[in-house]
Amino acid sequence: MIPYHSNSEQTSSSPYKVSVNSTTFTPGQTITVTLQAAENASEFQGFMLQAREVDGKTAVGRFTSINTVQSRALNCFNIENSTLSQASAVKESQFEATWEAPTNTSLVDIQFFVTFVRDYTVFWTMVNSSTIRSIDNQSPPNNTTSTTRPPAGSQQTLPNSCKNTHLSAMQLTAILLALTCTSINLCSTLMF
Repeated sequence: MIPYHSNSEQTSSSPYKVSVNSTTFTPGQTITVTLQAAENASEFQGFMLQAREVDGKTAVGRFTSINTVQSRALNCFNIENSTLSQASAVKESQFEATWEAPTNTSLVDIQFFVTFVRDYTVFWTMVNSSTIRSIDNQSPPNNTTSTTRPPAGSQQTLPNSCKNTHLSAMQLTAILLALTCTSINLCSTLMF
């Protein structure tokens, strides 16, 4: 979830956060996810949002009720609407999305992960929510309040199902310096 920008990710704490309206979930339940700039922080120009297993690299669930003016859904890990990205260059101080848990019964605890882009040269990767416990999973959560991210320079590798072709600089700028599922590719369903 690293943008194809010429600069490296920020190593400072993100001025943006991701929060949820529930600490637990059951199969098929919806959760409201809020991306928000801290008070007195600059608005964010771009984002990429995904729910993942706490200790995994696989997206889980899907986003529903997608506002196509503000966001676009991407199909990563062969899961329809598993990832959201910004749809325009409009700056936001807050963005809200609805995520739906999978309906299978082998659910695990999850976290939401976000890449926030303030502008082309300033971005934060892997900003995470608190852990949301699966009611099916009776083990204690690994992390209940963290909003940290992996160390700068660590790579989050995604499968080929979340890749497509390179974009020109003009296209990249036109979609607000679109974020990527890997260091240089967008998810497979992003269309121009």
